[in-house]
Amino acid sequence: MKKVLIISYYWPPAGGSGVQRWLKFTKYLPKYDWQPIVYTPENPYFEVKDEALLKDIPAEAEIWKTPIWEPYALKDKLFGKGDKSQSAGVISNKKSLKNKVLNWVRGNVFIPDPKVYWVKPSLNVLLEKIKEEGIEYIITTGPPHSMHLIGLGLKKAMPNLKWIADFRDPWSELDLLDEFHLTKSSRKKHKDLEKEVLQKADVTLTVSETWVKDLKRLRAKRVELITNGYDAADFELKSKTNDKFVLGHYGLLNHLRNPKNLWKSLADLCDENAEFNAELEIHLSGNIDGEVLAEIGSYSSLKGKVKNLGYLSHAQVLQQYNEADLLLLLLFNSKSGVGNYPGKIFEYFAAQKPIIAFGPDGSDTEKLIDKTNSGNYFLYDETDLKNKILSLFKNQQGFNFENIESFSREKLTHDLANLLNTLS
Repeated sequence: MKKVLIISYYWPPAGGSGVQRWLKFTKYLPKYDWQPIVYTPENPYFEVKDEALLKDIPAEAEIWKTPIWEPYALKDKLFGKGDKSQSAGVISNKKSLKNKVLNWVRGNVFIPDPKVYWVKPSLNVLLEKIKEEGIEYIITTGPPHSMHLIGLGLKKAMPNLKWIADFRDPWSELDLLDEFHLTKSSRKKHKDLEKEVLQKADVTLTVSETWVKDLKRLRAKRVELITNGYDAADFELKSKTNDKFVLGHYGLLNHLRNPKNLWKSLADLCDENAEFNAELEIHLSGNIDGEVLAEIGSYSSLKGKVKNLGYLSHAQVLQQYNEADLLLLLLFNSKSGVGNYPGKIFEYFAAQKPIIAFGPDGSDTEKLIDKTNSGNYFLYDETDLKNKILSLFKNQQGFNFENIESFSREKLTHDLANLLNTLS
């Protein structure tokens, strides 16, 4: 088998959505005659652990690990871990002077991100190991985009390496950068580093049609699309064991994706419809922002209807899909949300449960839900939700989940293997 080195910050036993894409590619690459070698930190900073994901690592894979120094560890030592409000690199959304300063430091001192201190030691290790192992192909995946700086350093030192830079999220144009109060020079540095990566990588890979266009506009040398997907081997469809009408959301739910009009519509329906009121349950799991819980709790008719499941492993989340009637999908209501396919949309397809989604107008997700006939999509400021929700409650809408097979992880890995073969 040909060898490919995959440089990824996120790797089991870390849990969460950032792990899934390259874990599943790694799982299926040997089937297509590629041996994956994964380079990842020995001691990464993460809050969610999911040991069960380790079973997806194939026997053919090699895992290389070296230590990383994380500034977040210093932050925790000085200020404590707080209330686990950190997500996507934002220290906290609470508007205190301390958090504003910490976010400013995060955005302006650590560019592109706090993992940047792993770049130089990684280059020292990998340049030697790549030669020893005869590796000709490398893949970097970000965020964190510091992983691409490792790829850039390797490519500069060894120009014959074939390099794919995988952008799971935008870099310089990610709306979230605004949370870090970037100076003009810091923003320019992000753009300059990104430009160098896009022009040096043999292929820039990304996950949605809009981001393909954006990366081409940013002058990437070659851009290809391979979306995220679902692993059919993970799914065992079973009948519900509860008699409630369950709306489920499993995973990070922060203040930037709070569907306020949904909570109001559900509360109004509870007030107006006794049957709906008796059957509604809202199931939430994972890191849920207190602001969201407070919003739901502000409606007296929704009190007692929220079932907080706490942290769930990926396998447990898949089981919860079977217990739900509606699956909630929340995009950032922003420019980056237009091109974002949340990883869970593809798992929702496999679960074959109707989707109720919120996001910006004209998003790739809106088009995909329409194309696959898999649910309803709303803008965050839409107020006319009750009739659609009621028709879902009465099972009056039929969804057939058209052509979802093209999003299986195995098929997508075949596409990746073909892409690697074009670089030969």
